[in-house]
Amino acid sequence: MSSIVFAVIIVIAILIFLFEYRLRRPDELILTDKAGQIKIRKGRYYPKHFSLAVPATIHSLTQEFESEARGKLPVKIRIVLTTSASTGHLTELVRSGGWNKNMVQKATEECAILLQSLSKAFCEQREIEELSAEALHQYLQKHLEDESPKFGLQIIQINVQSIEPADPEIAEAMQQQEAARIREKTEHINQEARLKATQKRLETDEKIKQLEHQLALKELNLKKEEQEKEALLARLQVEQELERRRMQFEMEQQELKAFEEHPELLLLSPQIARLAEASQQLRNARTVVSLSGVDQQKAGTLMETLEEIIQRVFKKEEH
Repeated sequence: MSSIVFAVIIVIAILIFLFEYRLRRPDELILTDKAGQIKIRKGRYYPKHFSLAVPATIHSLTQEFESEARGKLPVKIRIVLTTSASTGHLTELVRSGGWNKNMVQKATEECAILLQSLSKAFCEQREIEELSAEALHQYLQKHLEDESPKFGLQIIQINVQSIEPADPEIAEAMQQQEAARIREKTEHINQEARLKATQKRLETDEKIKQLEHQLALKELNLKKEEQEKEALLARLQVEQELERRRMQFEMEQQELKAFEEHPELLLLSPQIARLAEASQQLRNARTVVSLSGVDQQKAGTLMETLEEIIQRVFKKEEH
């Protein structure tokens, strides 16, 4: 009997578990209230009557509304707000969106009302020419960073798709003005590009001229060095020639001195040998000794020296 009761209890417990507990999905946040604080259940299973499953996905809300620029000029604004639940401000999320599974969407709608108010305040403080999507985006991003935690939300993205005058004529005039500004800016950029290109070309030409001047200087230096080397070579050749002639003259002087001291050596000279050979062949002929390789002055000196030596030889024989 006890075993039957135990089995019934087990079956009832299983049924209660199946009825009460749910499997937590990856895209859900399971919230519960503990001592007045909203907490997140991190278990795999959660009791559905004591918890609230909130989607953890992001939510996007598109807003289209009209505002007024300075001077009561109407403008149309289109903004896309993307948010998600902030796990660090769950109490504020429940306070702004209520205890229901659509709390993130409702909190996003409440935040969108604030976004609309900030956008209108931005437009009312500026002239219509000063309005731009980029400026409005920076303004909203700055102010919503401080305000979004009050709604329990995390701002994922604020996309200002358009901000333009509601009057078509004003919108067309602004478009023409913007087109003119863009053309002017483009022309200015092109002028700067042409100016930079001209400056670059001038700098390049100047560098080329400098390099050419340096090359010309190097060529002049090389020519100067070459001329100096040629002059040095010519001077060395002249000095060698002078030294050779000096040595030749000294050698001739030494020969003459030797002939004066020893006249008998004169008979061994090549000129006398040729003279003797010619005399033996032609007894009655007049032999001519050529001194073409000797200067006229040296030749005269040599002849005089020969005559003196011959006379000395004859005088010695007579004695």
